[in-house]
Amino acid sequence: MTAPAGAIVSLYVDLVAPVAIDDIIETHTGRLYRVLAVRVQQRGKHAGRQHLRCLVLDGDDTAVGSTIHRIRWYKRGRSAA
Repeated sequence: MTAPAGAIVSLYVDLVAPVAIDDIIETHTGRLYRVLAVRVQQRGKHAGRQHLRCLVLDGDDTAVGSTIHRIRWYKRGRSAA
């Protein structure tokens, strides 16, 4: 299910580069998210993973002056639904 523009969503990324507030996350489909909050996982299997709260941007929104991080989604397992 796709969140509409203006929605607040949670994402996590396994990037080497640090993500900062107001950076832009761009998926391979061209969808844009503005980062509102960042938490870096300190312990466990995925230490270093960045947990993000993001605003889904409209296609008309521009990312002038923001750092853009391009990501690809992980393949998901089959759901039981």
